[in-house]
Amino acid sequence: MVQSLDRGLLILSILEQKGSAGVTEIAEELAVNKSTASRLLDTLKKHEMVQVDPTTKKYRLGFRILYLGEGIKRNINVIATARPFLSKLCEELNESVHLCAFNNGTVYVVDQVRSKCVYNLSANVGMAESLHSSSVGKCILAFKPPAMVAELLKDYEFTVYTPKTITNLSDLMKHLAVIREQGYAIDNEELTLGVRCLAAPIFNYRGSVNYSLGISGPTSHIKPSTLDRYISALLETSKQISISLGL
Repeated sequence: MVQSLDRGLLILSILEQKGSAGVTEIAEELAVNKSTASRLLDTLKKHEMVQVDPTTKKYRLGFRILYLGEGIKRNINVIATARPFLSKLCEELNESVHLCAFNNGTVYVVDQVRSKCVYNLSANVGMAESLHSSSVGKCILAFKPPAMVAELLKDYEFTVYTPKTITNLSDLMKHLAVIREQGYAIDNEELTLGVRCLAAPIFNYRGSVNYSLGISGPTSHIKPSTLDRYISALLETSKQISISLGL
């Protein structure tokens, strides 16, 4: 067991140094056969310490390394860091605000601040968000490599929630390009009629996006005449969170 742990830690060091590596390369570095290297990688992948690039099939460091790596930046509690900004944005706009994270191909709500309005449009913490119809899901996908997104969604079911829902990969990829260009995403009644949502990316110190900041409100509030105000406040808040995370 000690030997396996030692080899597992060596694999993490190899990936940190190289960025990515295949099974054969890792086996050579460890001086073990490919089957042994593959078993070690499977265990690390199970615990989300490594992940596989869908295009190159090479391994790279996984999502959990954000919390377990060396240095303050890798140990930052993103939720605790973002929470004051969520509260301030909710108070400023009087709309529900939520923080979402991308992990293993799914976008989850990890924190939220509910509006004091009589309606409740906030998602529950722990809930998985739609990748193709939610603003927070589309926002994160937009800042991922297109090849990775295409691979992730190759067998994806485009559930139709409303007449405005995007229903195919081609249209979604075009939409993601627009999001990437403008710097924010809109769910224009694509998930629920009468509800409009906005989302902006949160960048980590490496310039990667694994989190998005979202606002949800009725279309009577988030409308053409108020949209610029909402977007401006959202982008400024996501920028401040990104700066706090070391961007």
